[in-house]
Amino acid sequence: MSPSFYRTIHKREERNTVEKWSGNAALWIKRHAAKIMVSLAVFVLLFTSFLMMGTDASSTTPAAASPQEQVITVSAGDTLWEIAKKYGNGSEDIRFVIYLIKDRNGLESVDIIPGQKLIIPSI
Repeated sequence: MSPSFYRTIHKREERNTVEKWSGNAALWIKRHAAKIMVSLAVFVLLFTSFLMMGTDASSTTPAAASPQEQVITVSAGDTLWEIAKKYGNGSEDIRFVIYLIKDRNGLESVDIIPGQKLIIPSI
């Protein structure tokens, strides 16, 4: 075999490879179009559902205090435990009073900050 024969084989293979890839790209897209569309639809559905999903954070302010409720301002060093103990009636469990205060004010945790207004429900 001559070296020129060797070159012609490889040049033909390269030409066929390029033709094969350009023809296969369209064929591949046609074969997988349904999978691509379903994947895209699932992605869009998940993305929009995450955008629409609400968080546990309350974006609304609690309703105004009724005449039976008290509004207090949190001082430095105050905790919900101390506030519940101070404003509870003594017969209720302190943990239940803390729950009532958190629920009434839309609090997600027991963290409060000085200057924050809290509505103490009638217990």
